[in-house]
Amino acid sequence: MQGWTASPSKAKPVTVTLADGLNQAAEPIEIGDGQAVNVLNMDSALYPTLQTREGFSLLSQHTGYVNRLFRFKGEWYCGNQRGLYRLTSGVWSALYDYGNEDNNRLWDVNIFFSGDKLYFLDGSLQLQEWDGTTLTALGSAPVSSAFMTTHANRFYLANRGDNLLSFSGLRDASDWTSTDKYTGTGKITVETADGELPTGLASFSDHVILFKKYTMHELFGEDSTNFTMTAPFPVGCISDRSIVLNRTALYWLGPDGVYEYQGGSSPVRISEPIKDFIQGINQANARHCCFGTDGRFLFVSLVTGDAQLPTVTLKYDIVGRRWWPVSFVATSYYLDGQTLYMGTADGRILQSGGTSDAGSAISWSIEPKPWSDGAETGRAALHKFWVVAEIAPGAVLNIAYAPGLAGDNWTTAQTLTNADGVARSYRIPVVVRTPETWFRPKLFGSGHVKIHRIIREVTRRNA
Repeated sequence: MQGWTASPSKAKPVTVTLADGLNQAAEPIEIGDGQAVNVLNMDSALYPTLQTREGFSLLSQHTGYVNRLFRFKGEWYCGNQRGLYRLTSGVWSALYDYGNEDNNRLWDVNIFFSGDKLYFLDGSLQLQEWDGTTLTALGSAPVSSAFMTTHANRFYLANRGDNLLSFSGLRDASDWTSTDKYTGTGKITVETADGELPTGLASFSDHVILFKKYTMHELFGEDSTNFTMTAPFPVGCISDRSIVLNRTALYWLGPDGVYEYQGGSSPVRISEPIKDFIQGINQANARHCCFGTDGRFLFVSLVTGDAQLPTVTLKYDIVGRRWWPVSFVATSYYLDGQTLYMGTADGRILQSGGTSDAGSAISWSIEPKPWSDGAETGRAALHKFWVVAEIAPGAVLNIAYAPGLAGDNWTTAQTLTNADGVARSYRIPVVVRTPETWFRPKLFGSGHVKIHRIIREVTRRNA
C-alpha cells in the first residue's frame, strides 16, 4: 500500500460561478457546479453574476388576506376575505363588503374592451359591473361563477359546480340571453370521464382554455358557428390564481408541479428543481396558491404543510430557467408597466424595487454543491479560497466551509464588509488540519452584494 507523498501535488485553481439556482431534483453531489443545495434571497438577474434579490417598499396598509390586487382608472383596488375595496386619497373604502370574513372568498376581475368598465365576481356573487361611479349586478349572467376571461370581444364564465362554459353576447358583457348565432350568447358543455369540474379559465394565443384538475381544454373560434373544442391535454390546474401569461407563454400550477405552455405542443413541467416544495403543497388548500410575473421572473407562492394560505414564495428565472426561494410571502400580484406590486396575508401592499425590504436589510445565503475536485479516491486539504464580489455600503459577506457531505459543522473563515462597494478579489486563506474527500462552501450575509465567482485551490493527497 502506497503512503501519502511527502510533497503533496497542488491542484489547479477551480473557478465557479454560482447563479444557476436551487436544484432539489438530484443528490447534492450530482447537481451542476453553479447550482445550490440551499439558497435564500439571491437571484440570477445579472447572470452569471449572483446577487441579492430586489427588495420592496410599503405602498399601502390595508387589512386581511389580500387575494386580488389591481388598478382601474388610475386607482388601486384590492380584494380580501371580506370584500372588494378601493384606495382613494390614502383611505381604503368598500366597493362591496359582505360584513363577514371567509378566506375562500377569492376574487376574479376583468376589464372589458374599452377599459371603461370593471367586472368582478367571487364564486357566489352575481357578476358585478362597475364604471367608477355605479355598481350594477348583471342579473342575467350565470350564477355562482368563479372564473372569467375575455376573448374575441366576449366574456366567458365558468364555475366550480358544473361543466358549463358560458359566453356573453358580442361586445356586451351584460347580455347572457340573446340567441343570434353570430352575436348571441350560449353555453358549451365540457365533460370528462373522471367527473372533474372546472378549476380555472384563461385566454391565450387567440383561444380560450378551460382547466380541470387533471385536464386542459382549448376552445377555438369566435361564435357558435365555428367553435371547436380540441381533445384535452392530460395536464390540469389546481389554482386559477396561478394562471399567468408572460409574453408568449402561459404558466400555472398543476397537481404535480408548475407548467409552462407555449401553444401547439404539450405543456412542459418546469418545477423539478423545486420538487421538495411541490411535494409539500397542501392540496386541500391549493386554490390559494398564486403566481405573478415582472416579465423576467415568475413569482410562485405556495400553500404548504397544514396551512390554508401561502407559506413560501419562489422566483423562477424565465430566461435562464433557474429557481430562487425568497423570504417574503406574497398572496397576490399585479404588474403595472414594469413594476410588480404584491399583496400579503396581513393586508400590506408592497411595491418591488430597491435594495432593502421596507427599510430592513435583506438577509441572504447560498450553499453550493459539495466538491472534491476529482479527489474522490483520496483526500485533499483546502488550501486557498477566493471570492470575487461587490459589497454595497453597510452589507456583510461571510465565507464559511465544512468538511464532508452533510452536517452543520460550519467554520466561518472570514467576514467581509466594504464601505465603498468597489469590486475586488478577496483572498481567503483556509487551513483544514484533517484532509477530507469532500468540502462544502457557504456564503451568507445581509444587504446587497454581487458575487461574480469563487476560486478554490486544494492541496491534493493521493491515497
